Amino acid sequence: MARRTSRQRLTFRAMLVMFSICAVCFGVCIFALARIQIVRGDYFREKAANNQLHDTVIAAERGVIYDTNMNPLAESTSVKKIYVNPSLIGDNADVRETIVKTLSGILDISEESVRKKCSMTSYKYMEIKTKVEYDDADKVAEFMKTYYTVKDEKGNESKIYYNYYIGIDPDVKRYYSKPFFASCILGFIGTENSGLAGLESEYNTDLTGVPGRIITAQNGGLNASSMPIEYKSVYDAQQGNSLVLTINEYIQNYLESALQQAYIDTKCETALGIVMETKTGAILGMASRGKGYYDLSSPWKVVNESKAKEIEAISDTKERRAALEEAQYSQWKNICVSETYEPGSVFKIITASALLEEDLVPMNETFSCTGSVVAAGSKYNCHRHQGHGVQTLREAIKNSCNPFFITRGLRLGIDGFNKYFEAFGFLERTGVDLPSETNSIYYKIDNMILSNVASASFGQTFQITPMQMIAACNAIANDGRLMRPYVVKKVIDSGGNVIYETKPEAKRQVISKKTSETMRDLMEGVVKEGTGKNAYVAGYRVAGKTGTSEKVSQKTSEGISSTFWASFTCFAPANDPEITMIIIIDSPVGAHGGGAIAAPVAGEVLSGALEYLNIEPQYTGEELADLKITAPETVGMKVSEAQKTVSSLKLTYKVRGDGDTVLSQIPSSGQNVPKNGVVILYTSNNAKTETVAMPDLSKLTITQAVNKAAAAGINVNITGNSLLGSELVSYKQSIPEGKEVSYGTIVTVYFKSNMGIADLDE
Repeated sequence: MARRTSRQRLTFRAMLVMFSICAVCFGVCIFALARIQIVRGDYFREKAANNQLHDTVIAAERGVIYDTNMNPLAESTSVKKIYVNPSLIGDNADVRETIVKTLSGILDISEESVRKKCSMTSYKYMEIKTKVEYDDADKVAEFMKTYYTVKDEKGNESKIYYNYYIGIDPDVKRYYSKPFFASCILGFIGTENSGLAGLESEYNTDLTGVPGRIITAQNGGLNASSMPIEYKSVYDAQQGNSLVLTINEYIQNYLESALQQAYIDTKCETALGIVMETKTGAILGMASRGKGYYDLSSPWKVVNESKAKEIEAISDTKERRAALEEAQYSQWKNICVSETYEPGSVFKIITASALLEEDLVPMNETFSCTGSVVAAGSKYNCHRHQGHGVQTLREAIKNSCNPFFITRGLRLGIDGFNKYFEAFGFLERTGVDLPSETNSIYYKIDNMILSNVASASFGQTFQITPMQMIAACNAIANDGRLMRPYVVKKVIDSGGNVIYETKPEAKRQVISKKTSETMRDLMEGVVKEGTGKNAYVAGYRVAGKTGTSEKVSQKTSEGISSTFWASFTCFAPANDPEITMIIIIDSPVGAHGGGAIAAPVAGEVLSGALEYLNIEPQYTGEELADLKITAPETVGMKVSEAQKTVSSLKLTYKVRGDGDTVLSQIPSSGQNVPKNGVVILYTSNNAKTETVAMPDLSKLTITQAVNKAAAAGINVNITGNSLLGSELVSYKQSIPEGKEVSYGTIVTVYFKSNMGIADLDE
């Protein structure tokens, strides 16, 4: 073989070098490709999917919150969410301004807000507004169908629709049947559909559903319409579980209405109340005015108008923000469980129960109250400075005699007193299923001295929560069994299947059934003849106890200011209790006694609640004499005959019209007419259109109010202890003075006594 020339060898080497270089480059490419496809394949596949697929989260509807009769109080519904893709808008000022002006007008938001979001061109998804109702979302959808035209370099026109920049996603919104109803119980949710207060927070896990997803194919601009292949996959959201409460909408309404009026009348800081089912501990109603009261649909808005104006007037931004947050947290707080108060004389029922259980006070034992007493080295006054005279336990609790309970309370000693203080639940939270429950403020037991027992025996020098107090009172009513309060009766799924049901829980036996029966009898005397007489309800045996405790005096520009807690706790019927209640008025202006301002509120609520619960009234002979009379049938009678018929029932009458035959009457036949009420006899049809101005029926005795109303052709429904006669004075009427009403209209007039109801602890 011929030997290679030098030129051939050089060519061969060059080819070898080039082959080596190609081999290396090819190897690097193979390695890089393997690294991309194998080592980092998942990463790049996910990145590609993110660029090619649009994943929209569908918010799940929260479960419904029902009252005990399955009336919905809070529920979610489908709405829409409006968003834009700023990256597609880019520097196109005309498009941006068209979108800004259109969306701000439809969605009622500021142009500045929309413009700012549309200008964030580094983002592909910016929410313009959530919780958009369908009407507004439809308007946005119509706008998205409009377009503008552009020309390419060759002059060809093309249409660009606004759905290229704007999108609509599913969303959910929470609705409350009544904006302020049971606000301290229900709570509210935040922008992320998560509970922030009340049951919405406490049961957030149960109420929150499972979000759904919508996955669609898209181009780099989040636009699916330009994709060659349409792809869409929908995973439906799952609704959360629902709550069925123990709250009764009707009883809650009675309670809220009475507290609202008390809040207005007493000009107090806060009025609150709780209604409990005696035998189970279920909460039938819970409400407050002042604190713990807000608009569930706009929870961030300060409801107290004067407070809102004060905040708005603060010039410093940080101070204004701090004041706003303080006001918001105050109105969101459920003070029935999260704040404490000094119970005052209401607590005497606990001391009395302990004394009876330990057999330390014979029922016939007497004590002479001179107006003050020295006990455990300190002097204590009675609210009746001249003294009550000779008192038995029955009279002492009826008159709320401080010296009696101080001297007898000391018989329990430190250990005995604390034994029952703990047994009645005052050293622990009640366990009610509501957030932020707090505990009592009490002495360190190891450091207690007898003077502490003396003060505590009539409800001073410590603080408890309203929920602790009603639970303890309920134990007295419930044969001595202390029940755990609860608000949620059961949790159900979207199909109505029960997931969890609350069973009534007796925590312990605090006192014997015998002691419970004795206390029910003693407390009934408080309402019959004592400081609680303003809680009387005709036909029902009501047992209760009043309390008035003074807060720590404060210095003001006008001198030393004293404020009070006025309270009343009760249950009914006394012989077989069905409901237990507590009413507390915090810092009222003017009258501040529990018997004067808290007991009447309880009486109003009891009157409506007991009737609603179909608890059969049992009238005494005296009460029967005051019962309403059934209106007779007079239609078709001659006027003279009708007049005799009405008069025979000891009712008055008024004839309207100039005919000689009765064509119609008010009240109609069979309806109840108050005793001494009036029946309007119409003898011509046009006479029925006549009206009369409602007279002012306040500050009158029962006789005066009935006579004044009858003279105007108005009937009076009396609420209050009518057996007290001239002792009662009217303080409120259901129809305001001056309002034009039909003849024969029935107005409810509320009466209360101001005699023998003082119980202020001094």
